[in-house]
Amino acid sequence: MKRMKQFMILFFVICIIAGCGVNNQGRDNNQNFGVQNVRNNDNNNQTRMQVADEAQNKIKDLDEVRRANVIVANRNAYVAVVLDDQPKGELRREVENKISDQVKSTDPNIENVFVSSNPDFVDRMTDYGDKLQGGRPVQGLFEEFMETVGRVFPNAR
Repeated sequence: MKRMKQFMILFFVICIIAGCGVNNQGRDNNQNFGVQNVRNNDNNNQTRMQVADEAQNKIKDLDEVRRANVIVANRNAYVAVVLDDQPKGELRREVENKISDQVKSTDPNIENVFVSSNPDFVDRMTDYGDKLQGGRPVQGLFEEFMETVGRVFPNAR
């Protein structure tokens, strides 16, 4: 009986060692069956932000618009506009659609365009644009930017 118990323990230890050896056989320890570190990839994708100068220029060419700021983050464009004829930040659907069409015409990868003429949002977007153009690191700026657009566009998630 004692021998049988020793044999079972030895057999169990050999199986564990053999199983671990087969699991790593022929592969570099840094490989995981083609699975990439998703966390790092997400962070890289999340922090892609840029000022869309071409889109800004096309929007400024519209008769209704005095000034525009456009920041693209991932596949979304966030537009802050100052309108000529509506000082209280009111934005008609017709103007919003024109702006969206102009933005999408400059970059076919943009899926969503969010437009606001809220004066506070316009000020923040101007500040973000200046910081991006000035070469400020995007990581901290991106988080602040996403909080801002989350408040202005709560349905954009």
